[in-house]
Amino acid sequence: MNEYEHLLQLILDVGVEMIRCGAETHRVEDCLYRLCSGYGFRQCNIWVIPSNIQASVLTPNENCLTQVRHIRGCGIDFSRLDALNALSRQACAEHLSSSDFGHRLSKITESTSQKKWGFYLGGMLAGGGFGIFFNCDLADAMAAALISLLVAFLIRKIEKVETNPLIVNFVVSLLSESLIIFSVKHGLGHHVGYVAAGVVMLLISALGTTNGIRDLIRLDTLSGVMNISASLTGAIGIALGIVLPLRLFLQDGPNEIMILNPNIKLELVACTVGCVGFSLWFHVKAKHIPWCALGAFITWSVYSFCTILSFGTFGAALVGAIVCSFYAQIMARTNKAPATIFQTVAIFPMIPGAALYYFVYGLVIGNLPFALEKGLALLLSCFGIVLGFLLVQVLSHFLWPISNMNH
Repeated sequence: MNEYEHLLQLILDVGVEMIRCGAETHRVEDCLYRLCSGYGFRQCNIWVIPSNIQASVLTPNENCLTQVRHIRGCGIDFSRLDALNALSRQACAEHLSSSDFGHRLSKITESTSQKKWGFYLGGMLAGGGFGIFFNCDLADAMAAALISLLVAFLIRKIEKVETNPLIVNFVVSLLSESLIIFSVKHGLGHHVGYVAAGVVMLLISALGTTNGIRDLIRLDTLSGVMNISASLTGAIGIALGIVLPLRLFLQDGPNEIMILNPNIKLELVACTVGCVGFSLWFHVKAKHIPWCALGAFITWSVYSFCTILSFGTFGAALVGAIVCSFYAQIMARTNKAPATIFQTVAIFPMIPGAALYYFVYGLVIGNLPFALEKGLALLLSCFGIVLGFLLVQVLSHFLWPISNMNH
């Protein structure tokens, strides 16, 4: 293998690892184009979707090289994504040799993954925090935090042998909902729906729907469809896993699920604590966690204020997303880290997880008017968030014409 073949192999390896760590496909594509350009490749053609990367380039000595990668299994590890981002910037700036590039990449990919205690603590804080966010009292919040600990354990075990989101979410939801009902019946909590609200936030991936719509608007059709289908598939698993225990033990519907806490101050504190939990859950570096939490606080404050002013679902989502994305861009340049890290965590309180769950739940139980109502709310929220992100992305090209790698 010659130098250029090795370099292209390493560049695509960076892209694969970025996808596995939770980077959006367009950011990965942009990063790979920059790396190829930095190493002198010409006529670069790169295509990225969540399960595949293809690249065809022309070397300076007129040789055409083509390589393909198939990606199996994705997760979120923002600490590793941060390291890959730094390596990409360094490789472009210093033109690292293929051996040096490969050695540094190996150190990142072979480094110890997230500590178990951080993952479990993150799950408890996220479940308990968002439980209070969705109107849990103290007993409910404690039950949500403890059951979230079980959810974290189950996810780590099941995902070692199964990555299909429908199966994983169905099994985890079924066991956790059954335990929630058992806990409430024995006085360890007071409201089944409120406890479930916090726990379900660990599983719902409405962020995939939002990213999918954004990909569709950018004409990355296949990537968009794949993201949306994965998100909906996961939601179906959650709905089925929750419906079965409810039908067996309570014969109850979703009347208590995901009702916001009426105390706005408590909402703000709870969502901030919950997003600290998600920072740990997503393995964000310790120095970035306070900025992620502050971003969540600011984003939800703006969204709540817009709601009070009757901006509507779309308007509040649009303004909140603009503030969130602009904050993430500033933090990315201040901390020399991917904007994805700050944006993903900070937008979490606004992600329409409840609407996605209710939409699929309505379909599962055959209540089409209910499903359509929640489906419309889901689309309005997602389009508002997507449009806000895109507006800031376009504006950032004028504010920061020479942007740092992968910001």
